[in-house]
Amino acid sequence: MSYTIPDLRFEQSFMRQLNTYAGNKDLDNKHSLFNKKNNNPLPKLTDGELQLLNENLDKEEEEYLEDPKPLQPITPRVVIFAIIKDQIVLPLLQGFFLTGFLMSVRPLLALLVRNGQQAGHWVSNLVGLNRLTPTTRRYVSGI
Repeated sequence: MSYTIPDLRFEQSFMRQLNTYAGNKDLDNKHSLFNKKNNNPLPKLTDGELQLLNENLDKEEEEYLEDPKPLQPITPRVVIFAIIKDQIVLPLLQGFFLTGFLMSVRPLLALLVRNGQQAGHWVSNLVGLNRLTPTTRRYVSGI
């Protein structure tokens, strides 16, 4: 089983978002055959299936070359929208909701800790660890 590592480079993801906000959604789907979740774009196909796949790819390529769709420009308005949305508003909302969730769960977590301590005390009594008493030495004063 192979896992795909997400693209964490800022420039590529930011440019992808800018193109999405500008209306250029088909940039990533140009080669939809190779953008599948698995890393193996051509899993064990027969010769006939490969030939049919090649014909379909050729048809898609011809259609794309005959009717190219112009890219929408990335205007300053799109850049400002992307920065405000992706870098300011969404992290602020995520932090707000995460903090609210943690504040609302805090009493439950305190109850969980207290019950865990009681269970630990019960287990130590059951095993007999609390029966051990330290030897007390009494010091005689007045010497």
